[in-house]
Amino acid sequence: MARWPSDPQLAVERFEHHSRGVVVRVSELRMGSHTGTHVDAPVHFSAGEMTVDAIPLGMLIGPAEVYDLRGAVAIGREELAGVGAGRCPRALLKTDNSRWVRRGPMPEVWAHLTEEGARFLVEAGVGLVGVDGLSVDRRGEAGAHLTLLRAGVMVVETLDLSGAEPGEYELVCLPLRIGGGDAAPARAVLGRTRGRA
Repeated sequence: MARWPSDPQLAVERFEHHSRGVVVRVSELRMGSHTGTHVDAPVHFSAGEMTVDAIPLGMLIGPAEVYDLRGAVAIGREELAGVGAGRCPRALLKTDNSRWVRRGPMPEVWAHLTEEGARFLVEAGVGLVGVDGLSVDRRGEAGAHLTLLRAGVMVVETLDLSGAEPGEYELVCLPLRIGGGDAAPARAVLGRTRGRA
């Protein structure tokens, strides 16, 4: 699972014990809250008090559109308008990051949303932005995060959009309900909308 190099490494330790004649397996998981596909809460960037367990699930479930932004590195207003982004309440940005998000390694420069691009999505009424990179921002920056989270727009990062064609879907994105959490790993799935192939 993709993660920031400075975050805790994923570790799974398996235990077996016998209970009433049955072998029982239990696993201990250790990882950072931003490991793999995850949902950022506003509290992550001091952009509000909302923690991940308080995010209404209605924000994370519903119509979504995948926009093809492969070839772009800094994704701003022009790039987003060019693919029609903003016409759906949940915008999923497919970029060249999809080539490495499952296999790694993380490049030094990845496709990212600019602060101007984030403002464009906020102005368009988008309520969730999902990206296929480790961060919605350029490495070392926070402008897009702050713009989105302060406006109440949820951020989902490290999506695997490699098999998703551009178009309309139904998104179900369920983060672990970690009390007071700044983020949580999530299982995100896309289903084609009715009447679509």
